[in-house]
Amino acid sequence: MLDRTKAPEIHEIEAVTLQIAEVSHLSNGARLHYIKSETQPVIRLDFVFKAGKWYEEHAGVADLTGKMLFEGSMNYTAKQIAEKVAYYGASFDNNHGYDRSEFTLYCLSKYVPELLPLVLDVLQNPVFPTEEFELLRKRNKQNLKVQRQKNNYLATHSFTKLVYGNTHPYVFGLDENALDHIAKDALESFYKNRYSTDQLEVFACGAIDEELEKLLEKEIATMQLTGAPKEPLVTKVEIAKQEDFVLMPESLQSSIRLGKQFPLIGHEDYHKLVVLNEILGGYFGSRLMRNIREDKGYTYGIYSAISPKEQDSLFFIGTDVNYQVTYKTIEEIRKEIKLLQDEMVPEDELQTVKSYMLGKFLNDIATIFEQCDRYKRIVLHKLPYEHYNNYINIIRGITAEELQELANKYLDLEGLKIAIAGKRPD
Repeated sequence: MLDRTKAPEIHEIEAVTLQIAEVSHLSNGARLHYIKSETQPVIRLDFVFKAGKWYEEHAGVADLTGKMLFEGSMNYTAKQIAEKVAYYGASFDNNHGYDRSEFTLYCLSKYVPELLPLVLDVLQNPVFPTEEFELLRKRNKQNLKVQRQKNNYLATHSFTKLVYGNTHPYVFGLDENALDHIAKDALESFYKNRYSTDQLEVFACGAIDEELEKLLEKEIATMQLTGAPKEPLVTKVEIAKQEDFVLMPESLQSSIRLGKQFPLIGHEDYHKLVVLNEILGGYFGSRLMRNIREDKGYTYGIYSAISPKEQDSLFFIGTDVNYQVTYKTIEEIRKEIKLLQDEMVPEDELQTVKSYMLGKFLNDIATIFEQCDRYKRIVLHKLPYEHYNNYINIIRGITAEELQELANKYLDLEGLKIAIAGKRPD
């Protein structure tokens, strides 16, 4: 019988076990990764092309191209695509990213034979209808206009320009008139040149039996896309300017973005920097939250994060504050960073953060789809399979001395870029 007078025992997390995928190398050059689970009768299929912003010659082309594939194919109109997906209670969407463009199908496993032909037709036989293109561009222009009224959008856009230069593919968002001069031909050319089965990664996770596995291999192998997504020559332009202010005179709040480049996800210091970030602003009990939200009352929320991409990583701090305390907030952020450089993190605080990070990681890999996401990152970033066990070991073993060294090495206050969007303080 359970004795409720005693607290549950606490167990150390020694290691994590992510399911290892089976990989099939298909005749068309694509790789099909399986992660199987019979827990629920569902499946997720991710078709991942090297066709993100990194490969576009004009800002906005990669995003519009991914969306246009749903506007009509050789055998289906846009309406028929949507109706068939809805009829089977499925979802089929595009996630356009900085490095890749992903097309994801969620459905009951028993409906894959009915839906897979549609998915493959959408991916390899788009027709780019002119009327739908004009409507799509119009909708996206309107959405961009709305987004550019938001301080947080403008601050992030400006901040990433300070870090990378105005035309770098890792700049967040779009300039005001970026979509005006994009022609349908540009999308067709991008699709032809960048969508290739030779470098296609397909991730299948969920309830996959032997029969379904054979079906996936047979059907996906029939795709023949001959684009050549070679790595473009992208150069980062050094911007001498350290701060930018996007004036929004009618706004009572200001959005602040502050940060710099960090090492790639495969770098030996990356996991340690994740711990440092967690202490600074990575969770609700972080130093930035305690200082700027709880003590000063300047904001409802402030956070810091590391965004890893295939060619770079970006560390940034973000918050929204009353415009009158904009520079006071930045001063307090600098104080917290300086404190990490000058003083070692107390042992009790470090242990709290370690326990939180380990528990959160276990929670974040609870489902087969979440485990597939971790495996996908290993594949796309070309990481070793022990990447996440290394992560656990580093969290458990990192010391206050190491964190102080990292703060001094990577959080140089003079190297931080700052972007603000809002009303200027009086």
